[in-house]
Amino acid sequence: MGVDDDGLHGRAGTTAAHAGATATPESLAWLGWFRFVAICGVVLIHVNGVTAGALYGRDVPVGEWARGLDFVSRWSVPAFVMCSGAMLLDPTRYRGTGHFLRRRASRLVPPLLFWHLVYAAWVVHLRGAFDPVSLLKAASTGTLYTALYFFWIVLGLALLTPLLVPWVATVSPREVGVAGVVLTAMPALAMAIVPVAPASEQWVRTAVTWWVPYLGYYLLGYAVRRARLGTVRGLLALVGFVAGCAWIIWQWKQPAGLGAVLEHYQPAESYFHPAVAVAACSAMYLTRWIVDPDGLGAVFTRPPLAGWGRTLGSATLGVFAAHQLLLAVAERAPLLGGGTVASSPAQLLARCVFVIVGAYAFALVGRRIPVVERLV
Repeated sequence: MGVDDDGLHGRAGTTAAHAGATATPESLAWLGWFRFVAICGVVLIHVNGVTAGALYGRDVPVGEWARGLDFVSRWSVPAFVMCSGAMLLDPTRYRGTGHFLRRRASRLVPPLLFWHLVYAAWVVHLRGAFDPVSLLKAASTGTLYTALYFFWIVLGLALLTPLLVPWVATVSPREVGVAGVVLTAMPALAMAIVPVAPASEQWVRTAVTWWVPYLGYYLLGYAVRRARLGTVRGLLALVGFVAGCAWIIWQWKQPAGLGAVLEHYQPAESYFHPAVAVAACSAMYLTRWIVDPDGLGAVFTRPPLAGWGRTLGSATLGVFAAHQLLLAVAERAPLLGGGTVASSPAQLLARCVFVIVGAYAFALVGRRIPVVERLV
């Protein structure tokens, strides 16, 4: 998250020869703002997820708030993979395999190693014991700590990118989008097959294969970036986003009937749920449509707001890396409840604000410090 900063400053060049591209410079202000909103969604998932899970089945206000904030934000996780695809699959920015992989390695590997060590130390502190075999096993499967698998997703997709860019350069954005839809449908179908064949696996969850079920989202990110903008499509994207989020919330709240059947074959908490995919694609298109020089949010494409969007979007890696530690602080702070489960909606919202603001403060300051800026 926040690892694709190249090309976000100002306007990126486009080529009319590439199908679906425009002949005028393309404003990318929308992408910075999209990443900002998406990282806030990721924080909401993690801050509210524990309370939502602990109070599942109990009709209490804080549980309803937690469920709503958690599931209305589900789209934000695949959205970051889409952001990577939107930038890294652009043939006009590609400078060759060696150049690309060197830049990706220098941007991804240092923070991957550093933050795995940080969270390994935190896990040891929580457990009160040092078990190197257990830590190594967790790191190799991307499960050392919540959401650290994202590092492995973007690293795996980066390694695959030199094979994808030449193909993307020879086909239309529509074809890229079709391929993205097909590949996104595959893990969703796998989720439905597992209950029928319990001995099977959805996919191999290891550090080197975490990227596989996200490949479709990666392609969809580029396809949505190149899709033509229009009022009708923008309104359809708005409907798609609302409908996708509503579907997830409705399904999760149904203990029986159709909701229970859907939950069995397509869990609402899955990032590969069709409704999550619809919401993610709709959210990206909607942001492009609104935050456009000729759109309703044109002010966000001009100084100083365009600069703020770039800054906030570029800091998302640091926010992602640090927000779990800020959440641990929030769960132990007496003013924020002093426990894992929030006791009221106000306390829940206070935790969300504390974690988002605190993580952003860390990331923005860290990006101004030599050496540290390479890790955030």
